[in-house]
Amino acid sequence: MATIRDVARYAGVSPATVSRVVNGLVGYSLATQKRVEGAILALDYEPDTLARGLKTKQTSVIGVLAPLVSDALASEVMTGVENAARQRGYSVMLGRTGLGSAHVAGYLRTLRTYRSAGVILISAAITPDMRRALGANVPLIAVAIRDQSHFPSIAIDDEQAAYDGTRYLIDLGHRHIGLLAGDPNSVLVNTVRELGYLRAMTDAGLPTVLEQGNSLYDSGPPALRRLLERDPLLTAVFALSDEMGASAVNELQRSGRRVPDDISVLGFDNTRTSQHVYPALSTVSQPLEEMGELAVEHLLSAGNSRSRILLHALVTRGSTAPVPPG
Repeated sequence: MATIRDVARYAGVSPATVSRVVNGLVGYSLATQKRVEGAILALDYEPDTLARGLKTKQTSVIGVLAPLVSDALASEVMTGVENAARQRGYSVMLGRTGLGSAHVAGYLRTLRTYRSAGVILISAAITPDMRRALGANVPLIAVAIRDQSHFPSIAIDDEQAAYDGTRYLIDLGHRHIGLLAGDPNSVLVNTVRELGYLRAMTDAGLPTVLEQGNSLYDSGPPALRRLLERDPLLTAVFALSDEMGASAVNELQRSGRRVPDDISVLGFDNTRTSQHVYPALSTVSQPLEEMGELAVEHLLSAGNSRSRILLHALVTRGSTAPVPPG
């Protein structure tokens, strides 16, 4: 494995000059920069970011943890994170931790040892245990979840977004609107979205009916079947994730119901999944890529601990229509 001294000899410069080029510092000519970069490519040199972090107290790595979130949603956030990190010369380390808190703590301890520049948690609340595992000096922020504690987060107003989505279906003339809810343990996202649906239906004097899924694709069809058993008169379904919405569209059409002629379906998130189903899914959009970009800015802005609430929007496509006559 090539060392910084090997690169210096190959380029005909000092190791200090190689270090300045690698770290984007000043003090060398364009010709020198090109020689050093050519030597790096020729020797396949990889800077030792951990060793550098031992000196600077920080490496150029940002950690991203996704405890339990759809691949589509995580991908959208990650696009924003990687774009913003790359522009600033940082790399990104992604960990999928599932439901196990021990796995989350393990990742955090690893990132702490690695002297990460900061950690982004996707669609999961920051806990005191997480903060302790990471250490007090490493920035930590949650995205796509509105943290009600003193920890920073970047999210939309999920309750108002669900209210607006339900109101959209009501304005189309629907009176029997069922809800495909997400994981009830996610009190800061799915439970809050449920409240938005319930508030809109109550304000309109309409009956409510909901069934729980877990926000992932496979949970949609069985929850939808239970929903239709409870209210056979449903003319609209509001799924609190695009994955459940897409699976609802497929399940309805598999059972002989036309979307949106017989039943309209509305999703939530506006991930790419919403356009990978026919008809394409109308959805409540949250700016996931922007959330990722802002999270990186937050981590790299010393002393910035302010949470952000971003705007949501309604994206209408082919899966929703006015209530059918009769």
